[in-house]
Order: sequence, then C-alpha cells, then structure tokens
Amino acid sequence: MTQASGPLNRAVPVVVSAYRRIIRVLEWLIPVFDLSVRLYLAHIFWTGGMVKLSSWISTVMLFTMVYDVPLLPPEIAAYLATAIELGGSLLLAIGLAGRWAALALFGLNIVASLSYGQLSEAALQESFYWGILFLYFVLHGPGLLSADALLRYLYRRKQATGGAEKGVSVQAAFPGK
Repeated sequence: MTQASGPLNRAVPVVVSAYRRIIRVLEWLIPVFDLSVRLYLAHIFWTGGMVKLSSWISTVMLFTMVYDVPLLPPEIAAYLATAIELGGSLLLAIGLAGRWAALALFGLNIVASLSYGQLSEAALQESFYWGILFLYFVLHGPGLLSADALLRYLYRRKQATGGAEKGVSVQAAFPGK
C-alpha cells in the first residue's frame, strides 16, 4: 500500500494548486458577471420605458384598459412605472444606489406580472428569473465594477488620509461593507 501512496502524495498538491488557480479565475470573473447581468436587466427595462415614452397616449390607454394596477389611477401608474423603468435602469447600469435600484425594479416586476392578467406562462417564467436576478443585487449589491464601489473606495481613502468629518463612519454611509 505504500507504493500507491507515492503517486497519490505527488498528485494531491498538483490538484489542489490547479483547483486554487481555477477558483482565483472564477473569483476574478465575479465583477464582470455582476456588470453583465446589471447591463442585461437594465437594457430590458430601459427598452420598456422608452417604448412607453414613444407613445404616451397608448401607454396611458394600456394602463387604463388592460393593466389592472391596484390603488393607483392609471395615469399615475403609467408615470410611476415609466419613471422606475428608466431611472432604475440607469442607476442599475452604472451601479449607483444599486441595491435600491434593484429593489425598485424588483417591485415593478412583481406589480407588472400581477397586474397583467394575460401574461403567458413563458413570460411569467421570464419575469420570475428577472426577479431572482434583482434579488441577487438587492442582497449582494452591484459589485466591484459599479459607482457604489467607486464611491465607497473614495470615501474610505479620504477617511484613511484624515479628510473625513468627525462622527461619520464608513459603516453609517455604507452598511454591510
């Protein structure tokens, strides 16, 4: 049995080293993944907002006759949905207030899915996947390739050089980081 342990003893460090290299590459790709998913979602909702703006009378008519948005008058719902789609998409794309933008778009996604009764099973499934991706950003944040990360870096750098005001901490400005 000592003969078999010789090759095994040599193979284990090689396998562990290869595994560590793979993990480093995958961890390096996380910010790129975050950015690509943010841009994908932002593009979808930006396009929806631009379509609403391109024919505002049709949009208000759809909110009046087709979409059953609870609690809000149709015109207010149309304005609000369009503002969330455009503003949330822009903020999500650049990663500024990324958690809040993702949360707003997540809520809009739910309301849109529930208020349009004629949604196909495939569209409902797609909406579900978008919701999961939005929740990822609500819980995880927009990632390292974002305006939030840049602002956090600049704030910490300023604080480290003694330029931060008294009584303000990084934890207060960026909870959870």
